[in-house]
Amino acid sequence: MIITCVCGKYEFEVNKKELPKEGRNVQCGVCNEKWFQTPFEKKGKISSPNTTHYFAYSFLILLIAISFVGVMETFREDLVYHFPKIDQYYKFIENISQNILDELNYLFRSFRL
Repeated sequence: MIITCVCGKYEFEVNKKELPKEGRNVQCGVCNEKWFQTPFEKKGKISSPNTTHYFAYSFLILLIAISFVGVMETFREDLVYHFPKIDQYYKFIENISQNILDELNYLFRSFRL
């Protein structure tokens, strides 16, 4: 366990076995401050990394979307046969895909100027 001196400047790693349940007085080896330390009390603030993995989350969502589209395309004929209204989904996806390709084509042509 990690304990922090009451001055807040120094931290020390201490074996939990060295502190009895009822606690004991300890002394900082650097500034000589003394305080009462219990084994379950956390002195000071131990900061956990506050990172957000936007790239990982975005990649995961993209992977799920690609997997979904792959499954839907693999079983297209069976799905349309059993669920005729799902054909609207395929028409929607084809329309969006065509729009994206048209926009990318326009974008690349604009760079050639």
